[in-house]
Formats: sequence, structure tokens, C-alpha cells
Amino acid sequence: MLNRREFISGASFGAAGALMAASVPNAKKVKETKFKLAMAGYTLKSFKLKEALKFCSEIGYKYLCVKDFHLPFNSKAADVENFKKACSDFGVTPYAVGPIYMYTPDEVKRYFDYAALLGVDLMVGVPGKLTGPNKWTQCQSDRKMCELCSNLADEYKIRYAIHNHGRNPKTGNPKLYPAVPEVYEMISDLSPKIGLCVDWAYTYADNLNCREIAIKYAKRIFDGHVRCLSDKTNGSSGINPKGRVFDYDEVFDALREISYTGHLGLELANAFPKNPQWIKESFDYFNSLV
Repeated sequence: MLNRREFISGASFGAAGALMAASVPNAKKVKETKFKLAMAGYTLKSFKLKEALKFCSEIGYKYLCVKDFHLPFNSKAADVENFKKACSDFGVTPYAVGPIYMYTPDEVKRYFDYAALLGVDLMVGVPGKLTGPNKWTQCQSDRKMCELCSNLADEYKIRYAIHNHGRNPKTGNPKLYPAVPEVYEMISDLSPKIGLCVDWAYTYADNLNCREIAIKYAKRIFDGHVRCLSDKTNGSSGINPKGRVFDYDEVFDALREISYTGHLGLELANAFPKNPQWIKESFDYFNSLV
């Protein structure tokens, strides 16, 4: 019996496709893909704005989650308009901002203003509490900050998606929203406008069942990040698709199963300037799953 991907690749449109489907006993029905592939701005941190947008356009990425090195937090209205025009010129749509790390109420308010000025309805954020001067190793999840983000999400009508960082202390941050279950426990009784940006690489590396995560937390999944891993225990590792240790078929199938309509952003650390080809190859791989 043909598996689902062999069936899709062999089928053609119209009557020919229908005849082939009829010829395959018990063929699995493939649900429609409603989500979109996107670029996480962090992947392009080494590129200036127009270089980044040109690259996205050339390889086929049409959606961008915006980082501050492409649109600074202190941007004025005119700066935002210029940014949006540049995106439009290259056929790229900014759909969200982030991830943004925030540790004080003033910062939270500032970043909601930033998202509102750009006109997006989604912020990927990390509302933490500092326990020392190092903003990565000396910070932790914080309920009060989640409550503030929840309230402002309602006020601004901007959804807020918390990014998970992995349970492995050597490769992630187990104190700062490590995995989806811990994030959900922190926010489950808050506004439905505060939810999850699921980093599926960290989720897999934490030995969680990706399909079960997708189904259980479907209503709160607002965004997601993907990358090909070179180490199955290291969610931050990155590799070109040919060297991957994890196939994303299960993730994509689960997102189709829950009728996910958001985005999946490619998030690679340090891909530029040494390995830009990884990004192109990664897009081709993930696009083949769509």
C-alpha cells in the first residue's frame, strides 16, 4: 500500500487524481493544510532589512515574524511605514513581532505599543523575572508578568504567545518556560488571548509526543517554530535537512488534524553568514511537507 506522501507525490489533479485515489484501498484522507510557513526574524539577524527581505522573496518565504534588529523598538510612525513599504516591495507580510524578552511592567507596555504601531495581531514573548544581571541564565517564568501580558492582550486586542525554551539545562533554559505543559499550567486560567508559540524542536528534544501536544493544547497554539536538528537531545542544534535526526511529518499531520491556521516560522541560530544554503534547503524540506 502506498503511504500518504507517496500517494500525494504520485497523484495528479482532477479526474486522474480521483482515479488513483479510488485505486488505492483504504487510502488515508489527507486534511487540508491551513497554516503557513514563515521566517522567524532571528534567523536573519546578520542581514540588514532589505537584504533579509530580498532573501525571503528569493527562496519563497512570504511571512515574517519581526525582530527589533530589523525594526527597532524606538521606531516612530514614519519608520514603521517605511518598514512596511519595504516588506511590501519584496512581497513579504509582517504577521507578528518577537520573540521579545521582557522583565518589567514598563517593558511589557512598551512592546505592546510597538506591536500596535506595526499593526500586527500577534506578539511572541517571554515574560520573565530577573534573578541576576544575566538576562538569559538568571531569569525565570513569572506568573505576575503573565497576568499583566494577559490583561494587555485583552486591552490591545493583540494575542500573546509564550515561547518554550527546553527542559535540558545544557541546551535550553528549564527555569524559563521550559516546555508546553509548564507554559500552559502558568496561563490556563488567564485570557484566551494569551497562549503558546510552540518550539517544536525543543518539544521533540524534550522527548514529548508532538502529536499529543498539538491535540491537547490546540486552542492555545498561536504560533510555532521549526528547524532541522542534528542532535535529538538538543533542541537548539541546527543542521541542513539532509543531516536531520527528526522528521516533521508527525508535527505537520497533527497541525492539519487540529485545523491549525497560524504560522510555522523557520528559526535557525547562527545560520548566517556561513550557511545561508541551510535556510533555502530547510524551506524546501518544510514546504514539501505542506
